[in-house]
Amino acid sequence: MMGPMFQASTSLVLSRGIARGIRTLKREHRWKSALGALFGIFLLLQILVVVLLGLEGLQSMLKSKTDLRIELEPTATTEDVQLFVSELQSLSYVADTKYITREQAYEQARLANPELVTFLEEFNFNNPFNDTISVTLASLDDYRSFASFTEETRWQNIINPAFLSSMTDQEKRVEELLRLTQAGRSLTAIILGITALSLIFITMELARSRALNRSDEVLVERLTGATPLAILTPFVTETILLFAIAFLLSIACIGGLLFSLPMLIPALQMDGVMNELLLSTTPLLFSLLPLLLGIELIAIPIIAILGVWLGIRPQVRSPRITFAV
Repeated sequence: MMGPMFQASTSLVLSRGIARGIRTLKREHRWKSALGALFGIFLLLQILVVVLLGLEGLQSMLKSKTDLRIELEPTATTEDVQLFVSELQSLSYVADTKYITREQAYEQARLANPELVTFLEEFNFNNPFNDTISVTLASLDDYRSFASFTEETRWQNIINPAFLSSMTDQEKRVEELLRLTQAGRSLTAIILGITALSLIFITMELARSRALNRSDEVLVERLTGATPLAILTPFVTETILLFAIAFLLSIACIGGLLFSLPMLIPALQMDGVMNELLLSTTPLLFSLLPLLLGIELIAIPIIAILGVWLGIRPQVRSPRITFAV
């Protein structure tokens, strides 16, 4: 008998508390400044989440788009080159290979560095480029295995020795960028945690100030024997509603910002230098952003309950409502 009665009593307290919280929020208009502060915090959270995904996309791009150019010796025979290419394509960590003739390399240089090609043609220099093989690794983590393969003695008469040192220099540059993105990701995660912690403190202060504005009402409830649940539920409801409004506004703003990002930053457009980064980050946004937003939705009531409880717990537990700091 006591179990069903207790459940019915708790449900009644919660439903009445939720209804009171909604009515109070509709009646009062002093929450607009608090909503502005919450909107700023949530917008910062969404920006940090997008930055975190952007850094993840950059790291993924650096790992998966490592294009190494193997310059071949002019004296290498066709049979040796075919054998080398066949061995390359059989490696599990090699995603793609492409044979580039010296004529194709010359035309690529004309597009990438027209001043150099103009200089060569002006003074009638011969084509300085050799045949090369473009190799794309499945991941930069496989570089060590690839380097060991190219250093085998059977390829000494095929690979230009200068390639090995240039490949090492390229690896160092990419690894430096990876360390930089990892540091940026860690820093962003720390700022994200600090922002979430700040949200709890803002919620505590919001609950404290709203309880202070309604101190007589809370005091009457306390003196008439109202339970802490009955006193806290309206404040939690108000806080969750403010959180929800701020969350939706921040989603609308960040959505508009992401949509207009290519217009604001021309480098992200189709022919921009950062378009590859956008293409690498977009799948992460579509796959992980809904999950992260879902986590935020789950965290909203948890943070609201925790912040409200910490904010007005001393007053709820005391026989009289005193708001000493």
